[in-house]
Amino acid sequence: MSYQSRKKKEPLEIEADLYTAVATMDKLSNYFDKGYVGETLYRRQLKSCINDVYKARIALEDQGFNMQDFVTREDLESKFPEGLRRLDLAEGTDEENVLDFSQLKQLPAIATDFVANAIELIDLLKLRSVAKIEYIVPLLDDMYAILEDFPGLDKDHWSVVEVNGWRSELLGEKPSKVLDEERCEKLEFDASRWLSDFRKQIKEL
Repeated sequence: MSYQSRKKKEPLEIEADLYTAVATMDKLSNYFDKGYVGETLYRRQLKSCINDVYKARIALEDQGFNMQDFVTREDLESKFPEGLRRLDLAEGTDEENVLDFSQLKQLPAIATDFVANAIELIDLLKLRSVAKIEYIVPLLDDMYAILEDFPGLDKDHWSVVEVNGWRSELLGEKPSKVLDEERCEKLEFDASRWLSDFRKQIKEL
């Protein structure tokens, strides 16, 4: 059977994919917090889940789908609190910052990479004990590379400058060093701001 002739998924099937992605993010995050999942596998699986969420939302957006109604109906807050937290980070929780999924059709891979890197960075910093320079700098490298070439941004945009500033600061330190609590807190705060700004940039494309 050709690709064109495959049966199109029904809305309920797409909602099931979305549910599965949130459930997987929840399990994945719990395993990561407990040290059962390594940083590389966590990043790869998180990107896959976020991509699945984006694809499901894009497919449902023209059918009157409401994410908050879905969260309430499926009781996701109590079933998968950590999965939902990462979903909120990926999409934005307030009306001003929530993603416009029609824009994501243009840049799905780039958006997925940046969002996944930002969420992983925030998770590393929240755990504190695994917030090592060797884990943090590669994430900042990837985020900087994406922002530097992102449509509408340039090297002087505030988030690009801040990401690069942190990179430059941490590159001179021992890779195995764990970031102290004060800098963990500050970098976590900054990463949340970068993520919020990235969502705004997508909306303005």
